[in-house]
Amino acid sequence: MTKQPSSRRFYKTVDIAPVETGFAVRLDRATPKTPAKKPLVLPTQAAAELVAAEWDAQIETIDPFAMPITRLVNVALDRAAETRAAMVGEIVKYAATDLVCYRATTPASLVAAQAAAWDPLLAWAETHLGVQLVTTAQALAIDQPEESLARIEAAAHALDDLRLTALAFANGLAGSAIVALALIHRHIDGETAFRAIRVEEDWQAERWGRDPDEEKIANARRVDLIAAERLVSALD
Repeated sequence: MTKQPSSRRFYKTVDIAPVETGFAVRLDRATPKTPAKKPLVLPTQAAAELVAAEWDAQIETIDPFAMPITRLVNVALDRAAETRAAMVGEIVKYAATDLVCYRATTPASLVAAQAAAWDPLLAWAETHLGVQLVTTAQALAIDQPEESLARIEAAAHALDDLRLTALAFANGLAGSAIVALALIHRHIDGETAFRAIRVEEDWQAERWGRDPDEEKIANARRVDLIAAERLVSALD
């Protein structure tokens, strides 16, 4: 994605204020609009404070890429109601070929690292969501139980727009519906989610060193996963 030029900060003060539908973020005591011209209003004070803090952290220019929670909220307010079915469908699609189900056979240290990171997540999904997914050491895709995929679909549909948007966002970042669901249900935090999807990369880096360019790209995913975690935590 090409980074768009930043705009100059046009406001002096940032705060939040209670309104009929929740808590409004305010710039110079006026509520900004989303790209689709909807007021930037959050359902909880904590969530509004997170968004306000991102606006307040902009110094001379406004960099949308430095405001991951605001970007998530904008998508949820502008598009979630109309794209719920598509988001849920994408989550189920990832679950059908979930990262945590495809395991290495060698070396033993990588096999152990994957099991340590992923087996507890699959156990959590079975216990809390009734989802049982099959693991394999094959490279080719395997069929997952239809009942489990249906349970994941139902779990996603049950979320409100903000949480569903965060789930869909984390799902795409992680390549794993199980990791994303564990994050959104607050079983794991953003840092743990990031490490779960980086098992093989971290294993390789411990042996052959890290690529600075790849690490920069990976860290952007880490920041976004943590942003999803922070938003969901602020909604309770």
